[in-house]
Amino acid sequence: MKHTAKLLVLVAVASALAQAGCNDPLTVKLPDIIPPSALSDSGALATLRAGAIGDFDLAYTGDHPDGSGGNGEGVILYGGLLADEFVNSETFPTRIQVDSRNITYAAGSTTNSDVDLWYRLMHRARRSAEIAAGRYRAIAPADPAYPEMLTLAGYTYIFFAETYCSGTAVSQIDSAGKITYGQPLTTTQLLDTAIARFDSAIHIAMTRDTTDPSVQAGLINFASVGKARALLFQGSTQVAAAAAVAATVPTDFVYQLQHTTTTDRENNGVFNGGATDGRYSISDSVPGDSTTQGREGINGFPFLTVPDPRTPMLLDPNGSFDGATPLWDNLRYGGRASPITLATGVEARLIEAEAALNAGQTATFFTKLNDPRSQPGARAYFNSNPVDLSNPNTAAIGVLPNLTGADTVSAGGAVNLLFTERARWLWLTAHRLGDLRRLVRPLANGGYGRADAAVWPTGPYFKGGTYGLDENFPLPVTEQNNPNFRGCLDRNP
Repeated sequence: MKHTAKLLVLVAVASALAQAGCNDPLTVKLPDIIPPSALSDSGALATLRAGAIGDFDLAYTGDHPDGSGGNGEGVILYGGLLADEFVNSETFPTRIQVDSRNITYAAGSTTNSDVDLWYRLMHRARRSAEIAAGRYRAIAPADPAYPEMLTLAGYTYIFFAETYCSGTAVSQIDSAGKITYGQPLTTTQLLDTAIARFDSAIHIAMTRDTTDPSVQAGLINFASVGKARALLFQGSTQVAAAAAVAATVPTDFVYQLQHTTTTDRENNGVFNGGATDGRYSISDSVPGDSTTQGREGINGFPFLTVPDPRTPMLLDPNGSFDGATPLWDNLRYGGRASPITLATGVEARLIEAEAALNAGQTATFFTKLNDPRSQPGARAYFNSNPVDLSNPNTAAIGVLPNLTGADTVSAGGAVNLLFTERARWLWLTAHRLGDLRRLVRPLANGGYGRADAAVWPTGPYFKGGTYGLDENFPLPVTEQNNPNFRGCLDRNP
């Protein structure tokens, strides 16, 4: 059975508007200010759920980049900018710092205001999901939204772990506005917390949500993909455990965040960052001209120069914000209402493939890589949305040829082939930064032990100066309000 976000409980509508006492979050608009007392009974749970999903979507997808009238970027844009999925096509020095891997850093923190804005959006998403989960636990523990909220909370911890330096503190604030400041957490502690959220979600879905088997399975799959991802980032010692969890998830599973054009907050922020606002362009690794971007520091992935139906794009005739950088728009999310994937069965197959590679199981490695390549219907969630019949680049991704040992050779090794498949399938889903970090993490720490200069964008930066050495984001200076703040505990990959 195909488990998709279009199941009732799994439709993630990026809106904070819901009708109290109704499961349809698009029926009635609520007042802008809701007193806490109005959220203390079962009739308000749908409002809390919709608000939590809306906050999560802003942290993940964003709506408009800072300076373009919205709330800000999400982890897809900012993580992709530090990595090699996007290149800066505007003028804000805060984003140029990120793109060039030269984020201001002193006394354990950064004064980069856009990094700070995104950090706060992420904590808001975490808190909203955890508060909503707490209310469901107290009022309606059998409601399928309870494990859904726990899973969304788990993903926020993954994003902190994959994108920021070690040392993120998790503080709490009560309804009266009193803050309880948290202690700095290491990357491992953040991942352990994420796994705990996913384990709780799986247990609750298994034991309490039994009225609709398809919804129950979807919730378990959603949390299982998250758990497998967290285990994978913990390093090579956990890859087999990650694969064991991933093996339970069918390839056709997907959890998507839906978008609308009703308000800017409900827009697809990845689309807006490029096509609408012209601030983010798809990057490449080959020196370019007027029709080829090609400016992402020697090592950047060749998204443009090696065409692939999984990473469709279009040169925007309207140009970029800075008027100089060619603006290449992604077509996977080709409109303000396009949905965005968060967790998929394809990711589960890729995790299984990595475990097989680490175990020296070559046949299984290719079986898992080729599973999604041979099943167009199972991974239709990666097709371009919307489809433009006049543009063949938006056509559905058909059957892709099976990979063989010859592809390993042409890719320069099995690890290169694996991460090429991850770059294509998981494009613009906030995975690339974590993957680059894993590639340069020392072997002794569970990584692949590659040199920074062989993996990350390096050399002259096309807007002046040279690329720096940032491999993650430093904590923002506003965290110094926390008396427990100790800065980045380390900047290790």
